[in-house]
Amino acid sequence: MSTDVLRAVSRALSEGYQIDGEAFELISKLPSDMDAESLVNHVIRRKAERGERVVTKVDIEELIPKEVLPGGEDVPRAPAELGELEVLSDPTTHIAPVAADIGFKKLFQDRYWRLLGVARKRPDSKNLMTVETAKAQKGEKVRIGGLLSSKDSKRGNVELIIDDPTGSIRMQCREENADIAARIPLDSFVLADVGWGRNGQPFVKSLTMPDVPSHKGVTSSHRGYAVLLSDLHIGSKMFLHDDFARFILWLNGKLGDLDVVSRVKYVVIAGDVVDGIGVYPGQENQLIERDLKRQYSLAAKLIAQIPKHVKVVVSPGNHDPVRQALPQPAVPMDVAGELYSLGNVKSVGNPSYVRLDGVNFLVYHGRSLDDIIATIPDLSYSRPGAAMQILLRSRHLAPMYGKRTALSPETRDMLVIDPVPDVFHAGHVHAIDVLDYRGTLIVNSGTFQAQTPFQANMGMEPTVSIAPIVDLSTLQVIKRSFTKQVYGTLASD
Repeated sequence: MSTDVLRAVSRALSEGYQIDGEAFELISKLPSDMDAESLVNHVIRRKAERGERVVTKVDIEELIPKEVLPGGEDVPRAPAELGELEVLSDPTTHIAPVAADIGFKKLFQDRYWRLLGVARKRPDSKNLMTVETAKAQKGEKVRIGGLLSSKDSKRGNVELIIDDPTGSIRMQCREENADIAARIPLDSFVLADVGWGRNGQPFVKSLTMPDVPSHKGVTSSHRGYAVLLSDLHIGSKMFLHDDFARFILWLNGKLGDLDVVSRVKYVVIAGDVVDGIGVYPGQENQLIERDLKRQYSLAAKLIAQIPKHVKVVVSPGNHDPVRQALPQPAVPMDVAGELYSLGNVKSVGNPSYVRLDGVNFLVYHGRSLDDIIATIPDLSYSRPGAAMQILLRSRHLAPMYGKRTALSPETRDMLVIDPVPDVFHAGHVHAIDVLDYRGTLIVNSGTFQAQTPFQANMGMEPTVSIAPIVDLSTLQVIKRSFTKQVYGTLASD
């Protein structure tokens, strides 16, 4: 009998639990690669919740994959043919920056025209006027659409400047619109109803963003699950290796919960797979591995333990070795070759649209959430879903120019949110949040990295080692925590 089995049994007995003969025999025959101590600890916690003191064979069998049991069969899985992964949009092969003076002009022109097309799908915005036409029709109520280039508060009043290809218009906001204007990011496309004062000066009568229409998200006809992760930060001293190891054990059916595990078909990782090199000053002091290729080698060895029937989507973040400006290409093969060699892994750029069993996911790391949270009132890092909602309302993933989020001078703006996703998945801020906005499921997926010194200085408390899991047939989310408080210790804890 292995040492960890003896430890598990001894602990159960010392805490006043009995293990019947059949249960003891089953535990003693567990394979050496199975964490018997964690399994028994988990059973004990279940028994404590139920007020029971005897561990039976049935209690153990509930947590062991069927292929481990004598005469057992494979863990039941959703039919393989239903596991369909389709990449709908990936910027990797479309990135083609041009000279900044030309590129940014073309970028914002493309943003304007694409969002104008989105806005005109609204029933109330089919007859939008240009700024030039609106000025010529002074005295009449008009609706214009353009980019919000300036917000200026003076003596309690808010003055806005809206641009389009025909010119600019400077307007005062009525008091009832001042709060609305404060919650719209600069450089966003806006729709404004314009009125005219007695002095002929224009003012904003109402102000809105393109927004997503109320809709019912597409769901799969079959029950299957997608696990949403981000911000693993492998290579960092703060990477929670043992918690991630529990996640791997769970995916392999070795921690029970088989009704869910058997239906997991996808794992989607929205950036910061590794901690990277030189991302911030002094980072080298926070690393256990200072070579990028070796960081990805560590990552590949962990991801390789995910069952082969589970398809894994990996996109980059600001810690991964790609350019910082958005959009970002997929992590290059010469750095992450071992990851590319895994047959069930698909690397994509940031942002990307993927379709999982017919459900459209917008996968975005979330760098611009820093800008949104910093500039929009009443937002916080602890509830990033509200900031993601503002991105949906603006129909753009990084509307603000010149802040923390670098944009590439492209001829096409690949950050416009079109089409409307069924699921909007992001990370970056290390805090889990889940909400529904007009039929789109918003999920920010937390982290597997403990609190860093920077976060401690900022008073930021990360949500660690919890995986949000989307039921593709309902778009409902369940969560599983992989901390030792929930599943007990591993040998390496």
